[in-house]
Amino acid sequence: MSRSPRCRQLAQTGYNGRGLVETSWYNTNMNDNFFAFQYHALKPLKQWGLGNVIGGTILTLIPGFWRHFGLQALSWGAIDWLLAIVGRRQALLKAEDLVAGDLDESAAHAAAERFRTILLINAGLDLLYIASGLWLFRTAGERADRRGMGAGIFVQGLFLLLFDSILAAEINRRWIPPSP
Repeated sequence: MSRSPRCRQLAQTGYNGRGLVETSWYNTNMNDNFFAFQYHALKPLKQWGLGNVIGGTILTLIPGFWRHFGLQALSWGAIDWLLAIVGRRQALLKAEDLVAGDLDESAAHAAAERFRTILLINAGLDLLYIASGLWLFRTAGERADRRGMGAGIFVQGLFLLLFDSILAAEINRRWIPPSP
């Protein structure tokens, strides 16, 4: 059986702030499906990435500071967008496998822990991006291109720090049971 109809159906479910709205093909509580949560949680990264690709492309037409700020937005945005697309697709397929019984809750729990760990490592890297961007901006002197690059790195790192930290905290709160 093809995954497409189920994937589309799951993709069309809504996230209401507490979890996914139930679909007709899955009668149990979708709030307990980590992979469906992950699918919806990566949407802001996808939107951020696409917005940066569009905005960055426009900014590259302006010389100096804005060209280099735009190049950072374009580059980081393309990577963020691609990561979100791939991550959402994988989460959607695994959500379907969980619903179909091809994966069990222990696999979902392990995936939640791995994803949280990745997000926490990324948050540490984000701090390095922020510091690097600030350093480059402050040491650039009169070089508008370097200042634009530094500001662009800073902005991208700041967004990613917020995104990664908030998502890791939400996964920890909702999907990782407290240690005894």
